[in-house]
Amino acid sequence: MTAPETEEISFSRDRYIEMDVRSPEAYETAEEWFDGVVFSKKVVLSKEPEWGSLKEELRELRSEYRRVAILLVTGKPSLVREVRKRFPSFPLYVQGGDLRVNRAAIENGADAVISPWFGRKDPGLDHILTRMAARRGVAIGFSLSPVLHATPYERVQILRFMFKTWELVRKYSTPRFITSSAQEKWDVRAPRDLMSLGINIGMEAPQAKASLDFYPRSILGKYSL
Repeated sequence: MTAPETEEISFSRDRYIEMDVRSPEAYETAEEWFDGVVFSKKVVLSKEPEWGSLKEELRELRSEYRRVAILLVTGKPSLVREVRKRFPSFPLYVQGGDLRVNRAAIENGADAVISPWFGRKDPGLDHILTRMAARRGVAIGFSLSPVLHATPYERVQILRFMFKTWELVRKYSTPRFITSSAQEKWDVRAPRDLMSLGINIGMEAPQAKASLDFYPRSILGKYSL
């Protein structure tokens, strides 16, 4: 299925989904602007955790927020596979940055790689990985938060990597979304602002809209969220 990227743009509130907010305060703020908000439980792993405790915490979060994703931060590719296997009913995002982890996320069917260029001196993706992500339905998350907190020089670099990544994503019709990835309420942005980020990295306006509407709904639709 391809996104309706030539349709007229509507800015009605009930069409947009914020895919990644990381605190209760950010969630509450995002709810004012979006029809749907996904609360991301950040899980930082260097080794296997106590799985039962994590499962219980995720269950409690789901009862409170309903739409809950796991945001995995790890330097161990094997943990991507393990988390995917143990929590199949939760959307899985993998924080990008480590090239081996980016690849593992795509190979093991994560729902998204967030900012594959994070902390790198290159985009963190190439033609092969982007094409593989398209085939496997793994989305690329274009996150605003690192841009907001970067120095002017870092901001230029991040936007350049985003632009290059968008060129690959467009070429291979890879799923994607734009998100604030807000950890504080001050980092939350309205749909129009997130669309502006997309346009600044080369998207046409309907493509940016689809990154807040069509693709997020497609991802969450796998989980009936």
